[in-house]
Amino acid sequence: MNIKAQEYFIQLAKYQNFSKAAKELYISQTALSKIIAGLEKEVGEQLFIRNKNTVSLSNAGLAYLNFAKKTVDLYQKSRKVVKDSLLEKGILRIGLTALNDTLFNAIGILHQRFPYAQIELYSDQISAEAFSSSRLDMVMLPEDEAGDLCCCVIAVRNQLYAVMNVEHRLARNKVLDFSDLENEDLIFSIEENGRLDTAYEYCVHAGFTPKVSFLYNDSKYQMDLILNSSAIAISFNLFRIFRESMDGLISIPINISRPIHDRLVLAYHPENKNPLIGKLIHCVESARITRQKARYDTFL
Repeated sequence: MNIKAQEYFIQLAKYQNFSKAAKELYISQTALSKIIAGLEKEVGEQLFIRNKNTVSLSNAGLAYLNFAKKTVDLYQKSRKVVKDSLLEKGILRIGLTALNDTLFNAIGILHQRFPYAQIELYSDQISAEAFSSSRLDMVMLPEDEAGDLCCCVIAVRNQLYAVMNVEHRLARNKVLDFSDLENEDLIFSIEENGRLDTAYEYCVHAGFTPKVSFLYNDSKYQMDLILNSSAIAISFNLFRIFRESMDGLISIPINISRPIHDRLVLAYHPENKNPLIGKLIHCVESARITRQKARYDTFL
């Protein structure tokens, strides 16, 4: 039994006109006519009474309509069962180039909705070129590096922060200038190609040459370095809520004259059919709405 034929039959019964139904189904009127004729031959009954410009269901057609609707509904439910099973037991591999509140909130929402889905996070610094040959499903990249990949905007980098141990002598400041950091030991991340992260570049463009004392390629090392030394990490506003919730750390905004408005995206290949990709994108939107509402409630 052809499910498409059942769906076409239902649409023709709805519109009672071959031309309108064909337009809705994005097929030709001739093709629709052949499909309905084939269905009538298979059933062994005339399902429609043809008039000059319209059609109407015959008695057999009226009886068959209920069967067709149940068949299509059962088919759609069976597809959903299979898809949900893939989601429940699926794996989503994400490459991270930065820590981000919105992304981690979205992953939390995804886990609540699909508790048996497995989320694997990789902290490797990865380029769009390397992503094409990797086993990752998604990767966080600056928008201008994503190229032809499909993208979901995850964050906007618009502020530099100095992240330090709460015992640091600068920790009581509400805001810092680059001059305050001139002689401090600083921490930056480094990519696989040896390039320092974008936060370093913004410092240089602002006329400040950082004293780089520590480099890391995994964010957990950044936290360990800050907690166990007097070094300061310069980074963006991407994971501020997490940092501020950690005992022993404080984030202080840095004055910078050059506007920052870099967008980070979750990029993925359009041919990747992993259903968890679309679900995570929906969760990103949910996390963003929740965050905006929280800000609005705070303002009130």
